[in-house]
Amino acid sequence: MKFLIYPAVDEQAFQEIQSVSSEVEVLNVKEEAEAFEVIGEVEGMYGRITSPMLERAKKLRWIQTPMAGLEHYMFPELIESDVTLSNMQGIYSDSIADHVMGYILMFARGLHIYLRRQLDGKWQSGVPVMHLADQTLGVIGLGGIGTALAKRGAAAEMRVIATDAVRREKPDFVEALWGNDQLAALLKASDFVVSCVPHTPDTVKLIGAEQLKQMKKTAYLINISRGVVVDLAALTTALQNGEIAGAGLDVFETEPLPADSPLWGMENVIITPHTAGVAPHTVNRRIEVVKENLRRFVSGEPLRSVVDKRRWC
Repeated sequence: MKFLIYPAVDEQAFQEIQSVSSEVEVLNVKEEAEAFEVIGEVEGMYGRITSPMLERAKKLRWIQTPMAGLEHYMFPELIESDVTLSNMQGIYSDSIADHVMGYILMFARGLHIYLRRQLDGKWQSGVPVMHLADQTLGVIGLGGIGTALAKRGAAAEMRVIATDAVRREKPDFVEALWGNDQLAALLKASDFVVSCVPHTPDTVKLIGAEQLKQMKKTAYLINISRGVVVDLAALTTALQNGEIAGAGLDVFETEPLPADSPLWGMENVIITPHTAGVAPHTVNRRIEVVKENLRRFVSGEPLRSVVDKRRWC
């Protein structure tokens, strides 16, 4: 059996993947032209594939992607093919959930305001603060990230509610879990609304002007999922009009966020440059996923994190 890695990984990662099974010949390929030449010989691969490569890949049965979000990975021929696709779901969950809790704590304690005063050299107390145990955390999308966040919210004694497109089994630390048809109910009840959904055909502009109007005026919107989930123009307008209290944003429809965006100057907005998933263990976790799924592939066991190609997740 042959297993292709393209683009190539470093020598240490290559050796770790190679050590999974003596039955597998691992091809660590740097150039696309070489990958195109060998793709017809492999049954599995890790990395990126193009439409011409897929057409040539007559033996290919499984692709392990190097990312969790697949909106830039999918193409029609891959969706229609019989090739199984698995992603990196779960390797970022705890770090992104920590990032969200950082936003929440800053808003709850007024740290976003005090930081601006510090930069201006102002010793000035007096900002509104919240007691987390009095707040409701609304999680849109109870997958890996949403679940990790819900656990942290519950540990902070917040009331946690959630919606999810497919999940129906409610964890003990979540008070209510609804389908997406109850999004309005979540928005109306939550003090912190957090988008944890992937970018799929169904989640583009999931949060627009209508949804923002359903939120409390005292509530905060946090987006760490994908920029296209939130209509940024509608959000900007809502913030300017005081329809919601503020926003914590790590992802945007256009990245980098344009320099002329009004969001930069808003005291009630926290902006980070798509860094919620940055963590010290990510590289090792990624290789561990490849190794475990390769082991399962060789032994005929079910793969982890298999995606629905039509839903991109």
